[in-house]
Order: sequence, then C-alpha cells, then structure tokens
Amino acid sequence: MLESVVRVKKVTKTVYVKPTVNIRKNVSLLTFKNHKTVKGEKLGIKTLILYLSPYKDNSMGKNLCPKASAGCSKACLFNSGHGGFDMVANARRNKTEWFLQDRAGFVSTLVNEIETAVKKYSKDWVLAIRLNGTSDIVWENIKHEGKNIFETFPDIQFYDYTKIANRFDKPLPTNYHLTFSRSETNENEAMEILKRGFNVAWVFNKVPNFHAGYKVINGDDSDVRVNDEKGVIVGLKYKNATGKNGKELNIHAKTSGFVTIL
Repeated sequence: MLESVVRVKKVTKTVYVKPTVNIRKNVSLLTFKNHKTVKGEKLGIKTLILYLSPYKDNSMGKNLCPKASAGCSKACLFNSGHGGFDMVANARRNKTEWFLQDRAGFVSTLVNEIETAVKKYSKDWVLAIRLNGTSDIVWENIKHEGKNIFETFPDIQFYDYTKIANRFDKPLPTNYHLTFSRSETNENEAMEILKRGFNVAWVFNKVPNFHAGYKVINGDDSDVRVNDEKGVIVGLKYKNATGKNGKELNIHAKTSGFVTIL
C-alpha cells in the first residue's frame, strides 16, 4: 500500500515592527524665534510655530506633506535658514518621531504649551499659532479629549499654508485660516481656488504687483496671513536652500517650475 504524502508549504506572516527611535520628550514643540513670524510683532501679533520634518523624512516613511511636488520637497524651507543646520534639522525630526509614535502624548504636550503661551503672552499680544511650519497635516481631524485643537482653543487664531485642495471644500473652524500653496504641479487647482475667493501663496524669483490676472500682495512683509484681503496671490520670494546640497536644490527649484521666473 502506497502512503500518500502531503507536502505542506510553511507560510510566514510578515509582521511590521516599528523602528526603534529614541525620542526626547523634554523639548519645546512651539517656537516664536522665526525671522518672518517676528515681523508680525510690529502689528501686535505674537506667532508661535510648530516645525516638524517634512514629506517622508522620518523613520516610518509616513508622508506629512501628501501633496508635495518634487519641486516643493526639494525647495522646502526645512532646508533653508536655520533649518540647514544639522542640529536644528535633527530636533525637528525628533518632534516628528514623537508625533508619529506617541500621538496622544504629543498633542497633550502641545495643548499644555499653548495654555502656557496664553497665560504668558495674551495680556500684551494677540496670539497666533501656525501648526504646519514645514508639514501639511490636516489638524482638523486630530482629536484631543474629543476636540480638535481649534475647538480646544476657540479664542486663539490659527493659520497655515496647504497644498491639499479639498480642505477648502468644507467649512473650516472659524479660528483657522488657510492659504493654498501653488507648486509646479497644481497650478490649475491654484487658479480654481483663486476664482472661489481664497488666497494662494505663489513663489517667485521677484514679487510682482499682478500675476495671472490677480493682485499680488507681498507675503514676505509679514507671515500673518489672517489679515490678508481675499482673492489675492500671496507673493513669496524664493529663499535659497543652505547647508548640504543647497546649490543643487536651488537649481532644481528654479528650473522645475516651482519658482515662477519673471
């Protein structure tokens, strides 16, 4: 009698293991030491800003700028100014790892910092907060104790730039102002958003007075976008990337179409 033999193929299941990254949590998340946001202080506005590492610059490969173009990712302000220094860049990466691996703890710390800032600055300043300094996170969808950050602080003005066009398709929190950000790949969306009466940030080699049939205001005079008139282009002059590969990044930004050359 012949014995039948059944060969069983061993199936191995792929299990994702989070990268082990040491996260420092005894750090400040928000900063007001930014050469552009400081310009708002002449208007009586103290701006706090959260800088994370952009795009997929993290151990988990998560994209924090889901609509970033190639030109945007290369020309990102993360690589310019103080961001060009390794110490600064690594501090921002540390905060990003914290955000990705301990979201609840990160947001809780953010809430605590804002509460402290309100107590410290609200008597002498109008407080404004920009959560996406070098990221494009949909903060409307992130909850802390059942509320998003805008509901938690209804009397604080928040603002950001974004390349996520559908964020303009539904009502935003009344204390959150968004400016769409044009790149070399989304100009049609940018023009449509302008037609709808929203504002679009546009990077030039030199800021004009008018472009594509729309008035251009100088966005470098101040970062306080909440005071801008509606339906205009917010003109920004390209800031050269510094640090490693700065020259290469600048060439790409100016030849890819990310920067509009006039």
